[in-house]
Amino acid sequence: MKNQIKFGKIWLGIGSCAACLPMVASAQLVQDGNFGAPSGGASFTTYYNGSTMGSWTVGAGSVDLIGGYWEAPFPGQQSVDMAGFYQNGTIKQDISGLTVGQTYALTFYLAGNPDGLPADKTLDVSFGGAGKSYTFVTTPTTTHSNMGWELETEDFVANSTSEWLVFADASATLPDGSPTAFGAVIGDVSLTAVPEPSTVFAGVLLLLPLGVSAIRVLRRDRTV
Repeated sequence: MKNQIKFGKIWLGIGSCAACLPMVASAQLVQDGNFGAPSGGASFTTYYNGSTMGSWTVGAGSVDLIGGYWEAPFPGQQSVDMAGFYQNGTIKQDISGLTVGQTYALTFYLAGNPDGLPADKTLDVSFGGAGKSYTFVTTPTTTHSNMGWELETEDFVANSTSEWLVFADASATLPDGSPTAFGAVIGDVSLTAVPEPSTVFAGVLLLLPLGVSAIRVLRRDRTV
């Protein structure tokens, strides 16, 4: 019985240490990454170039802040259609408190407005001096209740202590040359520092003595 209690305490200690290790490295740096404030309403609200949308600034065109217009798999369920009122839109946020040379992991959910063409929704993402393009293809099975959300992850290296995080819709114009109102859709944006290998190694060394103690308790139990 005493061994069982000791064993339980050891594993509790291991769990507590393991939970504490990534806390500093995994701090969320994006403000309003879930687009939770303000509310997009029962349907959606359009924001135009130069306006602010919570902690985000609309840098070009227009975007739609989606409230209850379609379903999403993340907390709050609000998202942003990057093509607003027949304009390819851009949103941006100045991320501060960065470490020069540090690698940061950007994650976000990507989908596409299924209400109209083009079928291929293109999104450009940049952080500091680096960028990447993403394409989401809508199909006949893409609906408001089945958006087909995809989780995207990309690593970026900070070149300064403050960098702009920018999302821009790059969906093609319609066959008649007019811009689309049905663009790429994003949600649940997160930016966190990637732990250095030395940090991970130090964490392993910290947990090692507790793991050895747990093995010793198991061996004692088997010999009783």
